[in-house]
Amino acid sequence: MSATRRPLLGRITLGILAVGASLSLSACGQLPLLPPALTGGEEISPEPVETTETSEAPADPVETETQEPAGASDTDVFNIGLGDCLNEMETNTDEQISEVPIIDCSEPHDYEVYHVEDVPDSGAYPGEDAILESADTICRDAFDAWVGTPWAESGIDYTQLYPVEEGWDLGDREVLCLAYDMAGQATGTLEGAGY
Repeated sequence: MSATRRPLLGRITLGILAVGASLSLSACGQLPLLPPALTGGEEISPEPVETTETSEAPADPVETETQEPAGASDTDVFNIGLGDCLNEMETNTDEQISEVPIIDCSEPHDYEVYHVEDVPDSGAYPGEDAILESADTICRDAFDAWVGTPWAESGIDYTQLYPVEEGWDLGDREVLCLAYDMAGQATGTLEGAGY
């Protein structure tokens, strides 16, 4: 239980104290009327109480701040998945990518992950050329149906992220297929774009 939450007993106690306080505050005004037997036989009529009606002025409209786009934030390459959008990635000195700038797809972005699939595990690392060929086949096969037009006729192209030998040794077999608009950054999804 966090320190900011009160236990139920504390909430009940506070509720009872609040009711008691409101009752005691209401008793601080005019004395209640007593029956004639308790007032010496005389009937005492209550004194008139002036009440003033106040109407509250309508509250000023609350101004909401327009949210500025959050922009891209660097994320570990192993934390991206299907439907994520990314901006241009920087490679390290070994031409490997360890972090990617992930961004909300409603903001202008360079890439969108449109397909994720594992490369068949053949035991030892088959080499970068073989992995790249497998990754290309995986992404090409998924492209036409996702974009809605054949790849050879499309203004959208693809690239892929694929496992390197160090990742393969740690169990990475995942290929991420990334679609991009050849005309420049896209806003929103490219799924079903049809061009």
